[in-house]
Amino acid sequence: MFAAVKEKLRTLKSAATVNKTPAHPEYKMATETKRDDHVGHSFCKTLNDILPPEILVEIFNAAILDTWEPACKTMKSLSLVCRSWKEAGRGLELSKVFENNRAVIQRLSVQTDYQKDFHRLPELLGLCRTSLRRLNLDRFFTNVPITELLQDAKPEDGSTVYFPNLISLGLVKFNTRELIAFITSVDPMKLEHLSLRDTFLGYDFIVPDELANLRLPYLKEVIVGGNFRPENPTVGWLCQIAPNLQLLELSTIRERLPAMIEFFASDQIPKTLKEPRIWIKIDKYDHLDPESPDLAPFVQLLKERGWKRWICVHMSCGSWVYE
Repeated sequence: MFAAVKEKLRTLKSAATVNKTPAHPEYKMATETKRDDHVGHSFCKTLNDILPPEILVEIFNAAILDTWEPACKTMKSLSLVCRSWKEAGRGLELSKVFENNRAVIQRLSVQTDYQKDFHRLPELLGLCRTSLRRLNLDRFFTNVPITELLQDAKPEDGSTVYFPNLISLGLVKFNTRELIAFITSVDPMKLEHLSLRDTFLGYDFIVPDELANLRLPYLKEVIVGGNFRPENPTVGWLCQIAPNLQLLELSTIRERLPAMIEFFASDQIPKTLKEPRIWIKIDKYDHLDPESPDLAPFVQLLKERGWKRWICVHMSCGSWVYE
């Protein structure tokens, strides 16, 4: 048997060394094989061109539903096949974010691109709303068409809130209607941290009774970025609905510092407050320290109330903190 194998190998080796001219019969065979390979390659390329994106999407959806893995992991593998598959599969990464019949996203942070608003975020929020614990949404511009993030946001499972497990919420450049929608969509017994930047109630907004009577007993930290104006009802309303507030961070400019000090000394501040933080913006060549006449009343208020001191003075070229 081994002798037969050696003979076969010797024969193949001899055949491989034959000079294959056009008249040689093996030349024709090799040419036909090469032509068949080219046809097969062309057939595969033509097949990708024949299948429309709609059919590819159906195939991808079947592959996604056939596994327990999230859709983003399945589509990452499928998109490596060719460029047409990658283009046809765009957007399917969010079609399934579940594993073992439960959402796995607990922390979500999204920032919009230049001159664009949130894309497909309502769908993602609907898929992972029950598992979300920390949500931060940062809008780059407000002069673009705004996406309705919580339009018809009604839980399908019959629960009373849309985000039942959310403990931290951050919003940047949201309008009055959106702010109220998010505040009323969380479980009041779960929310612990709220951060708002350039997100305020309207100056002429009258807080209705249902919002005035809202209580968030576990809300301990509130951060409001943007220049503080005492005539805006946002901060006063947040202090009212957070009776156990411990940290309140506000921003202002030097000219509005007296109004901020007056607000901290008013009855609107919960008695549970322990750490008021203020950011004060000054001009480039200006100076402000705890001994300055503008800031000395606030330092005195901190001593009288027993509050922890944290004052940040910042300008275009840097900032410094007094603790």
